[in-house]
Amino acid sequence: MRNPGRIIVWFVAAIGLLAFVAGWWVTREVRATSRRTDQDLVRVAEAIERFASAHGGSMPQAAEALQPGQDPALAESLGRIQVAWPPSPDLAPILGSNGLPSGVGTLPRVNDRLRSLARGSAVAGGPS
Repeated sequence: MRNPGRIIVWFVAAIGLLAFVAGWWVTREVRATSRRTDQDLVRVAEAIERFASAHGGSMPQAAEALQPGQDPALAESLGRIQVAWPPSPDLAPILGSNGLPSGVGTLPRVNDRLRSLARGSAVAGGPS
């Protein structure tokens, strides 16, 4: 006769193993998406910084100002993330992950860099 306790132990062990494999697979995919989102955020922030340095500290007010057609990777990044373009060149664009996972601290870091750049160019320009 079979031991019912042994069957239960094997069943619980099998469920635990399946849960571990499924969890590992899901987190692996989320981490890969997070890395890609972080790369997109940094790529767009760097393009905005290049634009600002080439235009005397003025921030771009639309994606077209960054000329994404010349850089396919930038165009892809702009398509994946969210950018709130400012109404004035004195203000920095605000980047968002568009609901995608992102690394801890990436969004605040890139947005703080852009705000500091905008603030610095406003201070350097002096009163109007």
